[in-house]
Amino acid sequence: MNSGTEKTERRVTYPRLFWLVIIGSVLGVIIEGVWYYFMHDRWETHVVTIWGPFCLIYGLGGAVYYAGNCLMEGKNIVLRYAVFLLIGTGVELLCGLLLKYGLNMRAWTYKGYPFNFMDLICLKMAIIWGFVGLAFGLLVKPVDKLFSLMQGRYWNWICAVFSAFMAVNLVCTCACMIRWKQRHDGKPASGKVAQIIDEHYDDDFMQTRFVEWRFLS
Repeated sequence: MNSGTEKTERRVTYPRLFWLVIIGSVLGVIIEGVWYYFMHDRWETHVVTIWGPFCLIYGLGGAVYYAGNCLMEGKNIVLRYAVFLLIGTGVELLCGLLLKYGLNMRAWTYKGYPFNFMDLICLKMAIIWGFVGLAFGLLVKPVDKLFSLMQGRYWNWICAVFSAFMAVNLVCTCACMIRWKQRHDGKPASGKVAQIIDEHYDDDFMQTRFVEWRFLS
C-alpha cells in the first residue's frame, strides 16, 4: 500500500466523520435560521431530532463531501463534480423517500420546479450540490488542521460519550416520529412507552419542533 493511500485512510476516520456530522448539522440549522430570518423576518429552526440543534442532512452531506474530497484528491475536476452532484442528490432523495414511504410525510418540496423527480429533487439543486462538493474541497485542509488538535484519550472519550447520546437521540426521535404518525392515523397508545411519548411529545410539540414537516394525507 502506498503512502498516499495510507494518508487518506488516516484522514477518513470515524471520529472525523462523526464530528463533521455534528458540526455540519448545527451549522446547517444556524445558516437556515439566519436565511429564514432575513427572508421572512422571523427565526425558524429546522431540526430533525427531538433533542439538540441538529439537521443531520447537512451533517451527513458535510461528512460525505469531506470523505469524497479526500478519496478523490488529485482526480479530474469534472469527475469530482459529477460524483458530488450524484452524492448530494442521492442523499436528498434518500431522505425524502424515507419520509414519504416511512412516515407518509414531507419536509420540503420542489413542486413547480422544472426537471424535478417526485417533488423531492430537482435539476437546479443537483447542479448546486455538485458545486457545493467542489467548494467543500477548500475546507479540507482547515478541517485537517482542526482535527489534528482534537487528538488523544480526552477527545476519544468525548467522541464516545457524544456518539452514545446521538444514538439515544436518534432512537427516541424515531419512536416519537412513529407515534406521531400513529396518532395521525387515529391509533390509540398501546403500552407504557407510547403513553409516555403522548404525554411528553404530543402533536403540538412535534409540529412546533419539526415546523416544516407535513403529512401527505
